[in-house]
Amino acid sequence: MTLGELVSRMTVTWICGGPDTPVTGLAFDSRKAAEGEVFLCIAGARFDSHDAIADVAARGVAAVIISKEPAACGLGPEGIPGFPQTAVLQVADARLAEAELAAAWYGHPADRLKTIGITGSKGKTTCAHMVAGIFEAAGHSVGTIGTNGVTYAGQWFELTNTTPAAHEMQRYLREMADAGVDVAVIECSSQGLMQHRCSGFTFDAGIFMNISHGDHIGPNEHKDFADYLYCKGRLLRHSRHAFVCADDEHAQDVLAGVTAPVTTFGFAEGADYRLASVEKVFAQGAPGLHMAVEGRLQAELDVNLPGTFNAVNALAAVAVADTFGCSTAAMEEGLTHLHIRGRFEIVFKNSRMAVCVDFAHNGYSTRNHLEALREYHPKRLVCVFGADGNRSRDRRYEMGEASGRLADFSIITAGHNRWEPFEVIRDDILIGMHKTAGEYLVIPNRVEAIRYAMENAQEGDLITILGLGHEFYQEEKGVMTPYSDKETVLRLAEELKLGE
Repeated sequence: MTLGELVSRMTVTWICGGPDTPVTGLAFDSRKAAEGEVFLCIAGARFDSHDAIADVAARGVAAVIISKEPAACGLGPEGIPGFPQTAVLQVADARLAEAELAAAWYGHPADRLKTIGITGSKGKTTCAHMVAGIFEAAGHSVGTIGTNGVTYAGQWFELTNTTPAAHEMQRYLREMADAGVDVAVIECSSQGLMQHRCSGFTFDAGIFMNISHGDHIGPNEHKDFADYLYCKGRLLRHSRHAFVCADDEHAQDVLAGVTAPVTTFGFAEGADYRLASVEKVFAQGAPGLHMAVEGRLQAELDVNLPGTFNAVNALAAVAVADTFGCSTAAMEEGLTHLHIRGRFEIVFKNSRMAVCVDFAHNGYSTRNHLEALREYHPKRLVCVFGADGNRSRDRRYEMGEASGRLADFSIITAGHNRWEPFEVIRDDILIGMHKTAGEYLVIPNRVEAIRYAMENAQEGDLITILGLGHEFYQEEKGVMTPYSDKETVLRLAEELKLGE
């Protein structure tokens, strides 16, 4: 590939060098840049790789791409002093350039796929699995990228972020296309959208589920709600068809600047796909939903997950599937055979108790989760949970209050403390808990907290463990310690000889 071919779809300013320059690869880490590669300078929070231009030029990179003015990078009229053979190009946004470069390097794989992006404060993972389930039932080969990792063609790969880095995203899309996948369903976090991890291609469909005040706002995430909302809307502005939940109070705000056709869904009157009714039912001993859809589609569908909010998640999937020609039979098949790791996942059950694991990690999702579990009609609902360190403190207050009001007994424990002491997180949770009359216990060690809940379970208890869900680690002081709520429950059940 030549440099000209690599940047053919990008907006660049050529400082020096020519389009015929051969390129052997991409480099985003100055320590790993090698001869013949194109090195992209990124001004990060801790390190600005514009400062490494001379070093990478000495290693023989074919080109350097900058996002600052040449003079500010120490460049002269002929480019890098001492390295006139190294091409230099300038872009306006380095993060966008990273995505565009990766897309080009991997041959623009999204051109070969139907891409469906999903964003929202809540419901991304569940909706993604619903979309994937319906399209698979309709005969498509589907790949997914999101909170539960990357899946396609019977393979699974773990991710550290809901939305991976742009070059990882493009590599996975290329692997999917090469494996015969024709539909890619991608969870787009607000951070991922802000950092252009989902850029470099236009989505065929972009779904906006919802947005919550107080969530993902802080020094390590979005500076304010306006920025959070703007980043959510970026998905719709880069989609050929926008699907928006009409129930959300910011539905119109998120459509600012959107030029694509818009389809709405929800309970709201006038929505293109409307939930006329939602009935809570039990099927095969587990709670689910029966929903009636009207508008562009007249259908009665079942979902094997509890919670009215999951009817909205299902309706979003139905709206997209119907728009792209999937049958109602495929919708019914996909929505009644859902198994989502770490989402309402019953991981252990015996004659005395059932134990559920879920990723709920803020007030909104904790409240919805506990309300949905009430549909089991347990004699006691016991909630074991922790809140994240270095995240919005509002999450902690709200989780404490939600558990205090909705659980019969709460056990407060550690989640991802990150760089905050557990005692600080605990005290914030207790501010919310003390607004209620809920009974609680504090056990800092997560394994011991789960042990206590299981060892002291009463007949008919439903124990739910919140905050980590599908994750395989627990983070504290920069260390990722291998850990799984599900594996912990299964190990403790064996140790305590609880049987089946």
